[in-house]
Amino acid sequence: MIDTLGFHTDDLHAELADLDRRIHNLATQIDHGRFHSLEAERNAHAYHASLLGARPKLAAQVAEADADTDRLLAAIRLVGDVELGFIAYVVYGPAVLPVPPLHEVRLIERDGGYTVPGTVRRRVPADQVAAVERELLTGVVAPGGHARLWGRTIRAYRTQVTAY
Repeated sequence: MIDTLGFHTDDLHAELADLDRRIHNLATQIDHGRFHSLEAERNAHAYHASLLGARPKLAAQVAEADADTDRLLAAIRLVGDVELGFIAYVVYGPAVLPVPPLHEVRLIERDGGYTVPGTVRRRVPADQVAAVERELLTGVVAPGGHARLWGRTIRAYRTQVTAY
């Protein structure tokens, strides 16, 4: 039920489990050492190292998503009835919950409505939203920023703030 709030923790958990399975299978293959060539062995070692390097980032994403879900679930339970609290959250938003909302701030192109890659900031407290908006808008026009790459000005972008 809580996953329908926009947190796809099942997807992240499945992705982490798949990554762990691939790491385990490669480690087993490396331990047995049955490779048809030296190149295949080196490729297996490199791929194993690559997967091991990707695991901490994915595990951090899973932990962050779980923390968000746990925070909302605890707030909904404080309302008293989980179903009614969930319905109230969906209908009225995070203002009905007894916890201060966090915000997601993203930079969007005005014409197409596309989110600029790398500009989504989650878990932003209410008192820091304006600073994050300024940071995103100044970063887009910085040298090497999205606006410079596409020949646009700062007026071609806007921020979208979503409380959760």
